[in-house]
Amino acid sequence: MIRSLAFNLFFYGFTIVTAIVGIILVPIPTPVVLRGLLHYWAKGVVWAAQVIGGMKVEFRGRENLPARGPALLANKHHSESDGIYLAAIIPGIAFVAMKELFHYPLIGTILYRLQMIRVDTCGGGRERENLSEFAQRAYDSGRHIAIYPEGNLMAPGERERYRSGIYYLYRDLGLPVTPVATSLGLLWNRRDWRKHAGRAAIEFLPAIETGLDKQTFMRRLEETIESNSDRLIAEFSGRTYTPSQLVLRSQGQTGIGQPVTAPRAAP
Repeated sequence: MIRSLAFNLFFYGFTIVTAIVGIILVPIPTPVVLRGLLHYWAKGVVWAAQVIGGMKVEFRGRENLPARGPALLANKHHSESDGIYLAAIIPGIAFVAMKELFHYPLIGTILYRLQMIRVDTCGGGRERENLSEFAQRAYDSGRHIAIYPEGNLMAPGERERYRSGIYYLYRDLGLPVTPVATSLGLLWNRRDWRKHAGRAAIEFLPAIETGLDKQTFMRRLEETIESNSDRLIAEFSGRTYTPSQLVLRSQGQTGIGQPVTAPRAAP
């Protein structure tokens, strides 16, 4: 509990200071300086998570992470820290973020200047056009693009329905998709105040090749991310491998639901 409190004090204090510096940097004509600030802020948070909070996170499958952009990543979303860890190892990364975040004081201004990709999770044809337009800008800049297909923070052992925005990026940009599995929620679950010392991992998995139809792509993406996240959760929690279960947070359901498919065999 003491380590969690100490880390939180550092995290929120460091974030506020960084946001103030970020606002000062917003008028600079190029977003490169602000992206550098984001990268070093993320590295500082990762350092503090390990040294102060006792949270040791491994990066696995680095050979599957494209060394240069443009590249497209699809991530399991356990925690507000998911993006922090990615930003710490991928300078200039462009996140697909809910449009509501762009309305927050200070943070919204910085997100606009960083040229993050805003999206309405309710979707629709017009929103797909917006997503494609903003993502194309990141593509043209040679950036890694990270998207959370579930659109919600999910606790370990939960899954949401996967939204199709990732498919349209995959199709329109003509990029393979690198699935990213994680067990970060075991240490830093969603937006919980209390963090837990221990070990977890983020794993970059072999890319899904281009040219697949929507149904095939979506099924393969979900099965890859979920089965590998479940495997990491079992490994780092010491519990028996258990398939994630459907929880529709987007519809107000907050408890564990039913498996989306028949239970998968333990890997």
